[in-house]
Amino acid sequence: MQELAFLPTHQMAQRVLSREVSSVELLDAHLGQVARNNVRLNALVTLDEGRARARAREADAALARGEVWGPLHGVPLTIKDAFETTGLRTTSGFDRLARHMPERDATVVARLKAAGAVIVGKTNMPRLALDTQTHNTVFGRTNNPWDVERTCGGSSGGGAVAVAAGMSSLEVGSDIGGSIRIPSHFCGVFGLKPTDGRIPLSGHIPGMPGSPRGVRHQGVAGPLARTVEDLRLALRLLSGPDGQDTEMPPIPFQDVPRRELKRYRFLWTDDFGGMPVSAETRSALAGLARTLEDAGCVVERGTPELDFEQVWLTWGQLLGAEVGSEMPAAARLMTALHFRSMRGDSSINRGIMRGLWGRMSDYTQALSMRDQLMAKVESFLSGWDAWLCPVTMSPAFTHRPSGDWLEVDARRVQYMEGTAGLPILFNVTGHPAVAMPLPRASSGCLPLGVQVVGRRWGDEALLSVAEALTDVTGPFQRPPGV
Repeated sequence: MQELAFLPTHQMAQRVLSREVSSVELLDAHLGQVARNNVRLNALVTLDEGRARARAREADAALARGEVWGPLHGVPLTIKDAFETTGLRTTSGFDRLARHMPERDATVVARLKAAGAVIVGKTNMPRLALDTQTHNTVFGRTNNPWDVERTCGGSSGGGAVAVAAGMSSLEVGSDIGGSIRIPSHFCGVFGLKPTDGRIPLSGHIPGMPGSPRGVRHQGVAGPLARTVEDLRLALRLLSGPDGQDTEMPPIPFQDVPRRELKRYRFLWTDDFGGMPVSAETRSALAGLARTLEDAGCVVERGTPELDFEQVWLTWGQLLGAEVGSEMPAAARLMTALHFRSMRGDSSINRGIMRGLWGRMSDYTQALSMRDQLMAKVESFLSGWDAWLCPVTMSPAFTHRPSGDWLEVDARRVQYMEGTAGLPILFNVTGHPAVAMPLPRASSGCLPLGVQVVGRRWGDEALLSVAEALTDVTGPFQRPPGV
């Protein structure tokens, strides 16, 4: 039963449809993992066992009648606590929403249910998704399954832990500053930040329930899983307009077959404008580049000419302006004080504060800068299949107060730069990025991931590249003791 919980999602669905295993048996396997691991990891914060069992029994009964609900018929999975779920508590880690019971499903939840999924529960996150660790005053701290003394990342941290520990087959998270990719990297799973505009964020908190969408740029919904094929399955099910998010273009999903690995062309870098990156991270990326060259790929080292101070300021200004647009002055002041209190000076924090209190002209200038950065990265990627770069500056660090110093090879690094400094480039530009685990040097090592970045709107092609890369990076590895 324990091994059932670690099958890839698509294989679980195949086994249910072929009646090799029942939906109830799959659910029991996942609930067994919850019972074994959740007390020490604190990944699931709202467990919906009663309704999940009823849904699993209905799935088995429907199949016995010859009815197939969809590609996820009877498969258990979890949802980040930022996405509204009908009649199931949704808090976004925010005290004022501790008892919020939505009357509707977020679009991604509705689409998963329509595909036949069984919702096991909701996963932990930082307060209103505004941190790169996962802890809040409603549910407490979530721990990394590889080392409970270390962070799992954020803001989709609970989901990454649930997937890594076999408590969920698939998770839907959100990412406005690395929030899918950072936890995937720290926990050793696969995560997709799609092109900005591929998957609707309707029903995501923030914005606040019942209010217009607050965050109009840089934020996306996306899946976390244990295989690239499961990311592809989720993208197929979740993408496309929903009639609520008016900025979603009608781009149909396309099947892009993977090619032989040697037929791909890769750029790579471990250098983003001189930012510190751990020696372990540099060694792993250089090793991957050599392996790809040995496999016959065209591989070249390169970084676009970007001013990363400007990237960080632009990201912060847009986030601050759009999140702050819904806040009363007192809440904006508290948010500004939170980022100002972080140790060390950072362009990311200055940008957020400038956005919170900026004028409309400042906001429109930031949007213009975003367009310029988007064009530079798109031009840089022209003629290449993917760009390989670090997810963060190091593997998972030990738990610490938000905003405290980080250490990268004995060098002190500002908190936001050390966690979100690398991934937010692709939130600014909207490019799709897959975080995927690299081989570990030894059984005692923490997971280490790589960002695989592709051209805008080329999500399906990027997933095919990532799938080919697993020929040399290998499959998901289960954390010890789960």
